[in-house]
Amino acid sequence: MFSILFPQWPVRVFTLAVLLGLSSFQSSGATALPADAAGPPASDSSCDWTEPDGNTAYPETHARYFRLALPRSRTRGLRLRIDGHYLAARYFSYQLYGSAFNAIDVLSDHRIQPNPGSQSPLTGITRIDPAIRPGGQYTVYVVFADRPAHPAPNTLYAGASALPIGRNYLFLRAYLSNGVVPLPVIRYERDDGSPAQDSPIERSACADGSQPPSLKLRRTAVNDDGPLPALRLGGQQAGSPLPAAPGRDVPFEVYRPSRVLGSGVVYNQDAGFMSARIENRNELVLVRFRAPSFPALRGPVVPEVRYWSLCQNRQLLQTVIACVADRDAIIDASGFFHAVIGDFGGRPPGADARHGFSYLPNAGLVDNGFLIYRQLLSRPGFGGAITSVPPGASPQTVLGDYSPQATTCPRALFTARSLAGDSAAQVYAACRAAR
Repeated sequence: MFSILFPQWPVRVFTLAVLLGLSSFQSSGATALPADAAGPPASDSSCDWTEPDGNTAYPETHARYFRLALPRSRTRGLRLRIDGHYLAARYFSYQLYGSAFNAIDVLSDHRIQPNPGSQSPLTGITRIDPAIRPGGQYTVYVVFADRPAHPAPNTLYAGASALPIGRNYLFLRAYLSNGVVPLPVIRYERDDGSPAQDSPIERSACADGSQPPSLKLRRTAVNDDGPLPALRLGGQQAGSPLPAAPGRDVPFEVYRPSRVLGSGVVYNQDAGFMSARIENRNELVLVRFRAPSFPALRGPVVPEVRYWSLCQNRQLLQTVIACVADRDAIIDASGFFHAVIGDFGGRPPGADARHGFSYLPNAGLVDNGFLIYRQLLSRPGFGGAITSVPPGASPQTVLGDYSPQATTCPRALFTARSLAGDSAAQVYAACRAAR
């Protein structure tokens, strides 16, 4: 989830985010991780978790979002207890927000310690051990106090409130979960762990140990060819360094969210974002960057990021159209990812896996396209981490080839060069140099 406040519509963005929050979409394909281990049987209860219905604030199509409202009144001396199971997902986290959906705290999956007798499949910031099956148990707490200098394990801090009114919001995010997210059991208790008889929620609907069923999902609509297929590894060879052609460049900028109201709402606190506006919708847009490595059953010992994706959105409406996740991306023999964003003519010939390209559709007639490149949980020391770019620095200077580059391209030129057998890198270079 990613949201920007542009000067021309700050009130609208804030209102949409507060009213609708997040969207949920079905992920395509099967996750590379094992299925959840057997847990408590499902019940018909929906507990207090809700899966917001809507498409706003640039959600990610491979993620699911669940929201829990936490009242600020009558919480003195109480804490919220969350009993959950490690998900069969690439990534999950608990993220806490204030009444205005401003970020407060985050607890990422790799920082959640398992209960005695259980194991976590997360063995590092970017590492997942496929030999450890998901389904192990953990317990997480939300404490209604300021975050101390030395926070307790498995604990989120909602902050002390001089005026105990309004609500906090706790979000559970799950990426590449294959649509299956057993929701955690929640209950209020005293700070010492004893039962709370007069809590804001007298007794959670899940306090009997049962778990609600996973909610149904919506599939992302793709204008041209239905849902994006699972693209396979390409074999194109990347070309030599590309000449500069500023007239056709579509610049990517680093988005710097803030924890205060006015800069961003309900953004993923584990993510780095870069974005680019598509101004010319009469031509194709090509995107190119070196792809970070990510967790897989067979891959680098220490992946560079937990997850990355490129999404096409509508800028003003803040709706997502489609995303390419790392596992579905076309990567050439030199490690570069190439994508084509369609024009009004739809998918052009040659914009497919056989020619070395992933494809995202045009934004349509009403709104301009808006590209968002996400990275979740970068490995410490990774030189291509978006979050490593200092304020005011050029992303390409800091990130090098890991910084996404984009150019417009006439449809006829793209089709001619692709069908003639040029590599994706050669097609990109020809488009960028076109006059």
